[in-house]
Amino acid sequence: MFFRILLLTLSLVVYGFSQTGKLVGSVTDFETGEPLVGANILLDGTYLGGATDINGEFIILNIPPGTYNIKGLYVGYSDLVVENVQISSNLTTQISLKLRPDSFESDVITIVAERPLINKNITNSTSVITSADIENFPARSVTNIVAQEAGIVQQGNNLFVRGSRNDAVAYYVDGVLVNNPLSGGSQTSLISNAIEEVQFQAGGYTAEFSGANGGIVSSTSKVGGENYKFNVELISDNFVARGENYFGGNSFGYSEYIFTAGGPVIPSFKKLRFFIAANNSYQDTPPGFYKSINLPELRDPTVNNDKTIDLVYPKGQRANAWQNTYNIQGNLTYNLSPVTIRLNTSMRFSEGENGKGITNFAARDRTSINESQRITSSLKLTHVINSKSFYDVIVNYFNDFTIEQMDPIFKHNTFAYGDSIQNANLGYVLDGDGDPTNTFKAYGFAFLESSRPNFGYAKQRVELLGGKLNFLFQAGKHHEFKFGAEANTYTIRRYAVGARNIALNARAVADGELYDIYNGVNNYGYDPVGNLAESGIEAPKKPVYAGAYVQDKLEYEDLVLTAGIRLDYIDIDDFKFKNPNNIKFDNNDIIDVAETINIDPYVFLSPRLGFSFPVTDKTIFHAQFGKFVQQSKLRDSYLGLANASTVIKGGLAYSNPIGFGLKPERTTQYDIGFKQQLGENFSFDITAYYKDIKDQIQLRQVFAEPGAAHGSYYAFVNGDFATTKGIDIKLNLRRTNRLQGSVNYSFASARGTGSNPSSAFRQIWGRPTAEPFFPQQVSDVTFNQDHVGSVNLDYRFADNDGMEILGSKPLSQMGFNLLFRFNSGNKYTKADGFGRWPRPSEALNSSSTPWQNTLDLRVDKTFKLGPLSANVYLWVTNLLNRKNVQAVFIQSGNVEDSGYLDAEGQARLETYQKAGTDNLGRSYADIYKELISALGYGDTAFGTTSSGGGGSYASMFGPPRQVRFGLRLNF
Repeated sequence: MFFRILLLTLSLVVYGFSQTGKLVGSVTDFETGEPLVGANILLDGTYLGGATDINGEFIILNIPPGTYNIKGLYVGYSDLVVENVQISSNLTTQISLKLRPDSFESDVITIVAERPLINKNITNSTSVITSADIENFPARSVTNIVAQEAGIVQQGNNLFVRGSRNDAVAYYVDGVLVNNPLSGGSQTSLISNAIEEVQFQAGGYTAEFSGANGGIVSSTSKVGGENYKFNVELISDNFVARGENYFGGNSFGYSEYIFTAGGPVIPSFKKLRFFIAANNSYQDTPPGFYKSINLPELRDPTVNNDKTIDLVYPKGQRANAWQNTYNIQGNLTYNLSPVTIRLNTSMRFSEGENGKGITNFAARDRTSINESQRITSSLKLTHVINSKSFYDVIVNYFNDFTIEQMDPIFKHNTFAYGDSIQNANLGYVLDGDGDPTNTFKAYGFAFLESSRPNFGYAKQRVELLGGKLNFLFQAGKHHEFKFGAEANTYTIRRYAVGARNIALNARAVADGELYDIYNGVNNYGYDPVGNLAESGIEAPKKPVYAGAYVQDKLEYEDLVLTAGIRLDYIDIDDFKFKNPNNIKFDNNDIIDVAETINIDPYVFLSPRLGFSFPVTDKTIFHAQFGKFVQQSKLRDSYLGLANASTVIKGGLAYSNPIGFGLKPERTTQYDIGFKQQLGENFSFDITAYYKDIKDQIQLRQVFAEPGAAHGSYYAFVNGDFATTKGIDIKLNLRRTNRLQGSVNYSFASARGTGSNPSSAFRQIWGRPTAEPFFPQQVSDVTFNQDHVGSVNLDYRFADNDGMEILGSKPLSQMGFNLLFRFNSGNKYTKADGFGRWPRPSEALNSSSTPWQNTLDLRVDKTFKLGPLSANVYLWVTNLLNRKNVQAVFIQSGNVEDSGYLDAEGQARLETYQKAGTDNLGRSYADIYKELISALGYGDTAFGTTSSGGGGSYASMFGPPRQVRFGLRLNF
C-alpha cells in the first residue's frame, strides 16, 4: 500500500525523459597544441556556456536539441566561431577549438562544422533526423519520416520494429509519452514545420526508457530564438475536380495550411520566448486505386421481377470519406537562470465522415461521422545546480475524447437510431423499429436502395496525469550519472453500442432494464445510456504505470559504457476469475464481481548494458544487452462487464474478445556491430541483433466445466512467443559536390507462434473436432518482410551556384530529393476453397506477396525577396504510379482474380451467360464479372485475402501517385 501511495504521489511530478544534449571538447593553441586554461565557450543565442579546466577541456550540459554557433574566446587570441554544430537529445557531441594568437589577421575566425558521420558515444542503434533533413524530405508525418530507417517495416500508419508487433513502439513528444494505451500507436504528433529533431532507436535503449519492447520514436519541437522568425506554408493537389485525370493520377482533395512563429514575447526582454505552430489539413478522400461503377438500370435475370437499380459510383475516390483537422501547438520558455521554466501545449480538433462503398452508396447522406478533441500540456522546470549537475521536473496532462462513429442527424441520441417514428418524421422510412429499408439483391450482392441511419455509435475518453523527476550529475570528465522516477495515472472510458435495436428493445422490455434495452453495450466509465459513470461495474479503468531507474555512462577515449537498471511497476486495474471454467453471473446475467479477484500489480527489474569501443576515431565497435517489459495494448484487457458477459455466455465466435489478468510482454535483446568512416565523406554501420519475445497475447478457447452457466468461450491469454534476428545496414554520404545520400537496408527473420492476438481465430472457428488442438507451431509472422530498404539522394545547389545563363544562375538554391523504397512481400498461407472454410494447402505462412517499390520526388527552388525567402516546390509520391500489391487472394496468389469464377462460381456464371443481354445491350455475364471484380474483395464467398477476411479493391494496393504543389515563405 505504501508503494502504491508513493507512486501516486510521484504522479504530481512527470512522465518523460531528458530532451537535452551535451557538448564536450577542448580548446588549444592552433600552433603549439597547448591547452588553453580558462578559455570561454559560448553558444550563440543562448545563455549556455562553459570554461576549460587545467587540461583545456570543457563540458556543457542541458543543451536543447538544435543547430548552434559555438564561440571560443581567450585573452590574447582571436575569437573562433564554429557554425552549424548539431546537438541531439541524450547524445554527446564533441568539438575541438583551435584558437590563433591575436597576431593573426582577423579578430574573429569563422568556420562551418561538418556533421559527424559517426558518434562514438552512441552504444545502440540510434538515428537522428534534423529539421534541415525534414525540410527537404519527400514526406511530412513523423511515421513516414522514421519509416525509412533500418529495422522498420511499415504497413499503413503502423510501424513494426525488428519483428515486434505494432503496439511495441513508444512515441515521445518533447519528452512526454503520447502512446494510446488502449490500441497502441501515437495519439499526437508535432506539426512537421515545428519539429526540431526526430530520434529513432531500434533497440538497446537505456534504463530511463520504458513502455517499448520494439523501438522508440522521439520528437522534439522548436523553441523561440533571440530574433523573430515567421513561416507560412501552403500545400495542395486541389487543382482539378475529384476523379479527373491529374498528371496521370487523381486529385484527392488534399490541402494544408501551416503557420509558425517564434521569438521573444517582449522585444527588449530576451529571457521570455515563445514558439507557436498552427495548421489546417483537409483531404476529400484517402488516396487509393478505387474502382468505379456505372451500371444504370441494373437487373438480375435470375430473380423473378423486373426491379432495377441505378448502380453508379464515382471514380477515383471513396465517397463521403473526407477529413478536416486543426492543430495548434506551442511553447513558452522563461529563463530565470539557474532555473528555466517551459510550458508546452497542443490542441487538436478533427472531424470527418467514415466513407461509403459501392453497395451502400445510396445511404451516403447518413454516412457516420467521427470527431476528436485532444489537449496535451506539460510544464517542465529545469534547475541547473552547477556546471556539473541539473535536474528536471515535468508535470504532464493529456485528455483525448474521440467519437469513432455517430449518425450525422441523431448524433448522441442513440435511442432514435432505430426508432421508425423519429426517422419517419425526417423522411427516412424504416420497415419497423430497428428494421432498415429494403435492400436490392442481385448477383449475390445486396445494395441499399435509399438512405438509412447509421446503426453504430462509439466514443472514448483517455485522460492522463503523469510525471517524472530526472537528475543528471557529471562526475569528472568520464562519468555521467543519471537517475529518475516516474508515474502515469490514467482514467479510461469507453462506450460502444449497436444502436439499431435500442428503440425496439425499449418497447418490448416491460421492466425497462437498461442492459436489456442497450443489449451488448460495451461500457466502462459510462452508464448503459452513455452518461458518465464513476463507480460500480461501470467505473472507468484507472491503470497506473510507474518506474524508477539509475544509470551511469562512462565516456573514455577508447571505451564508452552505459550501464543501468530499471524498476517497472504496472497495475492495469484488471481482474481474473476464481474459476475461469465456471463463471458465476448475477440476476441481470452480468459477471458476478464477487467471483473475481483483482490482479496484483506487476513489478519487474530490467538491466541494460551498452558498449562502444572506438578502435580509432573512424572505427567503432558497439554492443548492447537489455531486458525490456511492456504491457500489451489495454483493449486486450478491457471490455465493459455487460459486453464481456455476452462474450462468455453467448457461445459465439469472437475474434477480438477480452483477456483476464494478462501479464506484460517481456523481451531480451542483443546487438553487436561496428561503424566505419571511409575517407572524409562516407561511413557505414552494420548491426546484427537477436530478440527473444515472451508472453505475447493470443486467442484461445476456455472450456466450461459440466454444469457451468456458460459454454466454452473465447479469451485472450499470454500464449505466444517470438524469436527475431537480423542485420541492419546504414550507409551515409556527407554532402559532396552538391550530393548527399543515405542507404538503409534490413534483412530480418521474425518467427513466432502468432502474428497478432487474433491469429488463432480461424484455427478455433474452423476446428474439425469439438476441442481444438493448439500446437505451438513456429512460423514466419505475417508482417515480417525479409528485405526492407530505402535510398535517399539529395542534390542541392548552394546560393549563387550552378551554371550561368545570360548573367544569372537559374539553378541557384534549387534542390532535388529522391526517395526510393523497396521491400519483399508479406507472408501468407495459400488455401483451397471459398466461403468460410478455406483449407490450407501448404505450411503456415509459406508464401509471400510480391515485392514492392516506390519512388518519391521533391523538387524545390528558393527565391530571395529582400528579407523574405520563398521556397516553391513540387512534391510527388509514388512517382511511377506503381500498384504495389499489399494483399492477394489466398486461393490464387493473385491480386486481381481469386479464381472463384473458374471454380465454385462457374455454374452461376454459365447461368448468366445463357441469360444473354439486358435491355441496354450489356451481357449479364460481363456485368457479373464486373461486380465480382469490384465487390468480391469484401466477401469471403468470393475469395479470402492474405490480409485476413475480405477487403476493398483499394486496400489491396499501396497509395497511387499523388502530385502536390507547395509554397513556403520564411521571414
